Amino acid sequence: MELSWRDKRDKASRRLFYGLFFLLPLTAVFGHRGLAPWLLLASLPAFARGDFWQAAFGKLFDNPSLKDPKFAGFTAILFFCFWIFLSGFWSPKHHFGLALYVLAPVLVGGSVTWYALNLSRIWAWRLGRAFLLAIVGGMVVLALEGASGGVLRGLLPPQEADPSRDTIALARGVTALTPALFPAAAIAVRLWSKPAAVLAVILGLIAAALNDVTANVVAILIGMAATMVALAIPRTALKISACGAIAVLFAFPIAAMFIPVDAIYAYVESEASADTKAAIASLMHRLAIWKATATESIGGLPFGHGADYARMFKEVAPRIDVPGMPLPVSVSPNHPHNVFIQVWLELGVPGIAALTIFLYYGLITLLRANLSKAVSAASVGAFAAILVSVTVEGSLWQVWRMAAMALAASGVALLHSLEKR
Repeated sequence: MELSWRDKRDKASRRLFYGLFFLLPLTAVFGHRGLAPWLLLASLPAFARGDFWQAAFGKLFDNPSLKDPKFAGFTAILFFCFWIFLSGFWSPKHHFGLALYVLAPVLVGGSVTWYALNLSRIWAWRLGRAFLLAIVGGMVVLALEGASGGVLRGLLPPQEADPSRDTIALARGVTALTPALFPAAAIAVRLWSKPAAVLAVILGLIAAALNDVTANVVAILIGMAATMVALAIPRTALKISACGAIAVLFAFPIAAMFIPVDAIYAYVESEASADTKAAIASLMHRLAIWKATATESIGGLPFGHGADYARMFKEVAPRIDVPGMPLPVSVSPNHPHNVFIQVWLELGVPGIAALTIFLYYGLITLLRANLSKAVSAASVGAFAAILVSVTVEGSLWQVWRMAAMALAASGVALLHSLEKR
């Protein structure tokens, strides 16, 4: 019997997902920035379905009400993006297009998540297994690359003049997959066993440790701890996660202004060995970055200095001697290495308010969804890993980081589909 158009469309969509999950480990190894176009391709099956447009947007706008947490949260993130666009008028760089750096991953990631939530039982199982294998496979290849010094990246042109660039790229590949590791581990429990889930997390830790970015190791360890807490008290853990993020949004920039950078540097210079200084040089630099950019943010309130102001500030910011670094460095690189400070610096009170509302209504939406213990734990673990990343190294204008969040959300959605069925 000849297949209908819908059957052909669905068959092509699932084959596309298989191909994309096969490519995901290679994307993490050879180009972490490719995660954004990867996500765009993954959204095509949803965009090709009429019920997506009706369910994902029609229901939101047929009877719009701020009492609906999904509508309120969606409105908040839309306003956040609109404010990014408006801030381009007073930003020194006038980068109006930066709003798309946030809006596009939100819409595209939302479509992939919707698709994962609306799978049949057999396809939830198949794509859940493919997601798990893709994340674990990515961590295995990244671990092998870290152990071998990037042998696969060395096989393909162009050859990097500075070997450290390959090291950084591989570490970013681990960063891109880390939030998705937690829904992948939960899927492993659902499809196979608890030892399989433990093995998946251990492989992630090995990949993180072998690719020389401490933040990735910390993110996985904190994500593991958060997952354990969520398995015991799932709803409370969800509340702690969202409220904790809001607290960090308000408290971290204020606390950063009072970091005693000079005293810390003097102590490290006098007490630490040369090897210790080299090991903690990046952290020492971040302390100065956070203090300088958080202090600079006060002068831009209430509306912020405008999107991408940090790049302009870099041109006039002073340079300092950091323990363990051979040359003086700027206290303001391309971004503050902290998304919360960046929101204060560039988007001001409206940006802070919109992000707070989005986080709050996101929490309410999850609480009302009556998630299973496994889905809650995977959500909390992924969120904790994301929170570590955006606190110590992230930027709003790195689209691949937004895509990494969406990849993790799609994994949670796949797990939810498995749990429901």
